[in-house]
Amino acid sequence: MTTKKKSVGIQFLSRDEKGKLVAILQVRSRWNAEKNCGESWPGLCQVTAHGKLEENENFMQGLLREVKEELGSEISNMVQKIYTSGKLIELINKEDSEKHIITYGAIIDEKLLQNMVQREKKASFGGFKIIRKNEVKKIVDIKKFDKVAGVTDEKIIAMFGDEKEAVKIAFEKLV
Repeated sequence: MTTKKKSVGIQFLSRDEKGKLVAILQVRSRWNAEKNCGESWPGLCQVTAHGKLEENENFMQGLLREVKEELGSEISNMVQKIYTSGKLIELINKEDSEKHIITYGAIIDEKLLQNMVQREKKASFGGFKIIRKNEVKKIVDIKKFDKVAGVTDEKIIAMFGDEKEAVKIAFEKLV
């Protein structure tokens, strides 16, 4: 019997300098520091933070751990407060015989957005990409790209289908 793969993520929206809502996407790097090997689909855009649940973790525990690992303790603590306040919105909850994916959404402060996007890119951190609502329709299915080569043109936004859907729903629900 195979165990169902479970993953969790969060899509942050914030406001740009003109007060317009923007989505914060994380760009997948070329190197996976956790696995100490090359990353699949480098250049892929993902929701702000995303990862697989560990054994015996529930979705919220997994989310807080992933946010802490990818974005730091300060942001993980902020997500905990948003969750406790009831303002963390479930964007996607998809389950089939092989996997269960939940993606949450929240609006964050503009200062936090600026701090995040100023983080330096590294071999194991591809940075963030900021997009507006009208750019969601331009997102390309990542499966059109080679898994090893990934997305080599930084102008292209490519995502997995469920994550593109989460971004679209975030712009609809988080206003």
